[in-house]
Amino acid sequence: MTNNVTFVTSYLKIYDSDYDESKTFEKRLELFMKIVELNINICLFISPEYKEVFDEISSKFKNLIVLEVLSIEELEFTKIGSKNADLIVLPERRSHVKDLPNYMFLMNSKIEFIKKAIDVNPFNNDYFCWFDFSLPYIFKNLQNSLLKIKKYSETNFISTPFMVMPGCWNFKVGNKDVLKDSICWRFCGGFFIGDKNSLLSFYDVSITHFEEFLRLTEKLVWEVNYWAWLEASNYISPIWYLADHNDSIITIPLQIIENYTGLVSQESIICKYNYPDFDKNDKFYPSSASYIYDKINNKHILNTRYVNYYYLDNWECIFYNGRRQIKTLNVKSELNKNFLKEHNKLFFEPITYDIMNVEDTNFNSNPNSLSLGLEDIRLYDDNGNIKFIATNLNYIPCGHNRMIIGDYDYENNICKNLNIINMTWDSHCEKNWVPLPSYFNNSKLFIYKWSPYSVGFVNSENNFELHIQKQYENEILNKFRGSTPFIEYNEKYYVGLVHYSVPAVPPVYYNSLVLIDKETNLPVYYSDSFKFSNYPIEFCIGFTIEESKYIFWVSQMDREPICFNLNINKIPIINKI
Repeated sequence: MTNNVTFVTSYLKIYDSDYDESKTFEKRLELFMKIVELNINICLFISPEYKEVFDEISSKFKNLIVLEVLSIEELEFTKIGSKNADLIVLPERRSHVKDLPNYMFLMNSKIEFIKKAIDVNPFNNDYFCWFDFSLPYIFKNLQNSLLKIKKYSETNFISTPFMVMPGCWNFKVGNKDVLKDSICWRFCGGFFIGDKNSLLSFYDVSITHFEEFLRLTEKLVWEVNYWAWLEASNYISPIWYLADHNDSIITIPLQIIENYTGLVSQESIICKYNYPDFDKNDKFYPSSASYIYDKINNKHILNTRYVNYYYLDNWECIFYNGRRQIKTLNVKSELNKNFLKEHNKLFFEPITYDIMNVEDTNFNSNPNSLSLGLEDIRLYDDNGNIKFIATNLNYIPCGHNRMIIGDYDYENNICKNLNIINMTWDSHCEKNWVPLPSYFNNSKLFIYKWSPYSVGFVNSENNFELHIQKQYENEILNKFRGSTPFIEYNEKYYVGLVHYSVPAVPPVYYNSLVLIDKETNLPVYYSDSFKFSNYPIEFCIGFTIEESKYIFWVSQMDREPICFNLNINKIPIINKI
């Protein structure tokens, strides 16, 4: 494979002695070597004290080039600071042994090292990535993260200019009083990547406004504070993604990868249904759909949510009655299962479309609620009874989203025996609970959320009780939400689909299949992320396995539900949690 990215870092002497015995040069070097051994393109900047050590290393590892030997005083950011010596005042809230002037200059010079590497470009690459010299220090899952860096080095990125930067705070920070007094984690600082033109622009902006920023704050502060100010002042507009100082720092958004191969529609048989129109004094559109197989009656049932709004491709939401009140209709379809052997094609075809009424005589419905109806119904089997769990607002006395469970009487087209699940702790919004096939003390288990991974049940008083709660250090798992009920996979595991989103306008959704151990009800494996289509938003709550094929029912932009059919082997579930 071709190395398409040049990785850039530095190690300059800035302290007379080590301030932390766990962070000596020898220990940092050991961590750095783990990246060198990946055989990726690396440009390194060092001070004269380390020349002999790195000359020996680079003679053995041809992927490592010592691009320049220099001192901290030779850096442009240090020179600008020296010309403004009266402003070299450090913030009070800092590490008084680590956060010294030379350290601050070195941190602000990261983009200068990138610029120097681009100017020489010894590997003739179009993409450059900064990484802190001993970056593996923060990894919890070292091998997985190293493999991810290796994978990035061989990745083809989009042709559109980009600069991607991770951060801990999902809001911009431009207040000088905040920026000058303590560290700002809008950006993580230790890792960022982009095309060379975008990074050169970042350098130009950074070097141009550095003195202005010094005079504004009257402090010498960390590079992440300066970058936050540049962003808030609209001098830079990086693609930002949520991360922390752990493995998540290198989980770059998939949107910058060219021809991302996780598009399963290329491998799928796609079926669109001819959904009928339902008026009901408003205009309704079919959206997400949930599936259940009634084993007792040998019937395949699909519940499709109809909504009274329509998202355009530009993310504009249209309510045709003028009032921005969400209304939900639920439509039941009985499905015929057809298998065309000559085409190896399995598909489910609706033979009915019937509105499901709601038996709600025991509830007071608030007609002015922001949302009316049972949202995102998920169908599940409870000891042979077909049940549902849904989000609701208009029946809830506290005025916050809660979950409702009940019987899904598809033969009589009615949702009945509704029960509101009571929360025993303060909760503003409940949604996306996922049924498991498992039970605890004869009570059905539900996945409540994924971070921390939480599983619980509804007791005899309709109160939700937690049964399992476990925090994982897997950054991908901690992003998961929803989505489909879990079903039988094999003798050891259940399988279900989850999703997560990447901040954007509109947000971009990705999916993953997860295997859950039947005995422990804990997640064990997950698949690589994938998308069903090119639409940024896709939502899947309907899923089954038939004839060694995955069947997914997916809404796109909260509209246009489609049934995807593909072979099981097309989505390997091999990533260990």
